[in-house]
Amino acid sequence: MIIGEQLRNAGHQHQLSQEQIAEILGVSRQTISNWETSKSYPDIERVMRLAEIYHLSLDELLRGDQQMVKTWMAETNVVRAGKWLGLLLALNVALAVALTFFVQVPWLMMILFGAMVVCVCGAFYLLLRLI
Repeated sequence: MIIGEQLRNAGHQHQLSQEQIAEILGVSRQTISNWETSKSYPDIERVMRLAEIYHLSLDELLRGDQQMVKTWMAETNVVRAGKWLGLLLALNVALAVALTFFVQVPWLMMILFGAMVVCVCGAFYLLLRLI
């Protein structure tokens, strides 16, 4: 059973309307409706809160909904790639600044420039993986 069906059934069992659940979670009624029809998925914090409200374990609530798990994994991968991109950007800026200080040392300039090229290639690789 997918999470939308689980949420709809649990709401009926606990006699809670979409409006009541929305108010408890601080979201709109339309958001609850979208979750129940599997048009979108709640984030992990709200899933944990829903499990508490409906007195269900996370395992009971999430069992069988592979699409939601895939969606969460994709979101996690985007966040992870964003962190790496930020790190590569900061490293590239630091290398560019260092490059300006070592203009008189050709061998060190070559090493710094090579490191910058590697950082740029890494950033492009991460961007291509996200597409």
